[in-house]
Amino acid sequence: MIMVNGKPLDWRPELTFGEILRSIGYTISNPRVIIKVNGRNVPKSERDGFAIPDSAEIEIINTLCGG
Repeated sequence: MIMVNGKPLDWRPELTFGEILRSIGYTISNPRVIIKVNGRNVPKSERDGFAIPDSAEIEIINTLCGG
């Protein structure tokens, strides 16, 4: 189990950030977001190969604002 923005989500070893984003409602394939795992920023260049650990606390911050 991991926590994504304070909400629980099932974890599995091959889980990707793309799957996490879709599960929380993102519909575009490449959203402009900041992703932190256990308080550490994960740069966009590292996201594809990043191994998301079990029990991780993930914070996803949308960087675009409507107006």
